[in-house]
Amino acid sequence: MSPIETIHWERIRDRAPDSLAALYDGFAGALFSLALEILGDRWEAEEVVQDVFAYVWKKPESYSPEKGKFSSWLMVITRNRSIDRMRSRKRKVVHGEPIEALSNRQDHSFEDGAEHAVRSDERSSIKDAFGQLPPDQREVLELAYFSGLNHQEISEQLNLSLGTVKSRIRLGMEKLRRALASLRP
Repeated sequence: MSPIETIHWERIRDRAPDSLAALYDGFAGALFSLALEILGDRWEAEEVVQDVFAYVWKKPESYSPEKGKFSSWLMVITRNRSIDRMRSRKRKVVHGEPIEALSNRQDHSFEDGAEHAVRSDERSSIKDAFGQLPPDQREVLELAYFSGLNHQEISEQLNLSLGTVKSRIRLGMEKLRRALASLRP
């Protein structure tokens, strides 16, 4: 383990002031990139990264320097949580719950009441914004993000031109961004 990684882990383990912020500054970019690569969704990738840092803060003793590098351990946790989230999303789609996949019903038992309320409000806002999309845009986004279909597969399934599929996805994403940006203070 590198000296920097040792310092990060020891400071977290010892609950040093600003240790979580320093850890975040040092590793968040790499963890986010990995989660985004697996999930293909910025919001979900951000949530995975938050979950990883919360886990590390709550259970720093779960890392063992003898088993490998601290950064590798963080990447493995991020990878595993991203894959778990992807599998959960696919199970929900198989059971006919594509919009419910936005609610991200994962275990947040380590959160306090305020964190839970904020997360719940965010999920509700996303779900409402998604529900306000025109049906044609919502349909292609559900197929792309919840069923994991690529543009060509959506085109074939809906009997639409590839350009139409791409336009609907782009327009739907723009509307979601605007709707969610207007909710932020």
